Amino acid sequence: MKKEQVLYEMMWYIQNKKEFTAQELADRFRLSVRSVYRYITDLADLGLYVESKKGRNGGFTVLANQVLPPVLFTEDEITALYFAIQSLQNFDTFPFQMDTVTAGEKLLAVVPGKLKDKLLHLEDHFQLSAPKQVVENPFLSELMRAAMDKVNIEIVYQSPKRQSTKRLEPIGIYANNGFWYLFAFDSENEETRHYRVDRIKQVRILEVPSETVLTLAELEKEFIPKNPLKMVVELTERGVKQCLENRYLYKGLQIKKGGGTLELLVAQRDIPYTATYLLLLGKEAKVIEPQVLIDHLKARMQEIASLYP
Repeated sequence: MKKEQVLYEMMWYIQNKKEFTAQELADRFRLSVRSVYRYITDLADLGLYVESKKGRNGGFTVLANQVLPPVLFTEDEITALYFAIQSLQNFDTFPFQMDTVTAGEKLLAVVPGKLKDKLLHLEDHFQLSAPKQVVENPFLSELMRAAMDKVNIEIVYQSPKRQSTKRLEPIGIYANNGFWYLFAFDSENEETRHYRVDRIKQVRILEVPSETVLTLAELEKEFIPKNPLKMVVELTERGVKQCLENRYLYKGLQIKKGGGTLELLVAQRDIPYTATYLLLLGKEAKVIEPQVLIDHLKARMQEIASLYP
């Protein structure tokens, strides 16, 4: 490992540890204790100062109230940052006030010329496909701030069927398939729910602290709705592959040779959404239960058939 890389990694290791011994660094970075002392001197030249501790155990302590050394990035890290910034251009609105074009230009301005040329042609060789955001989300920043400040909100929400007013404890914001969603705890119904941000027509920040301790990590946990219905769907091999691409359905998949079975608990109110997705699967999915989902699918198919007499 080059000396510059060792200094870089040692700098962050020391910053996180705050207290350390020369032997600890020697073992960590496979150096002699004498070399460690030379590296500590080099780190002081970069602005990271330590003082030795007296006593039986000895060692060093990072001095407080000092100017932190500049962050050093490897070429791969800079490339990843630039690509991440470019990928955000798929979103016309973003939770934070950020101009992705300007941010990318600032990064290009501080990198060496050879790397700059590589970054400018990055999209010629590597792309991350993401749906283009096609709807407006005027309240995205307000919702994000409310979630971070842990305060309750009141929203006017336009669902496909009706408009309603809801009082929520916002947990966080996430993007999926080109849409922004608000993940929030509905205290009236005592359950977490997902709201399309572009369907939120009004937002009022309430001076009431949120009591929920939930985070977006809950998205990866199995959702158990109130008064759930058991859904069982037989899938072909192609149907299994399509369900594996869905962030919610893949958890209930039981894969076997030539196909599989999807078993999940669904809320009554989610039957229309579930039916819409299953219709996209066509003959690759056959619903076994619940009957209410089967009836909904039949009704939807009759509506479609009526368009083509």
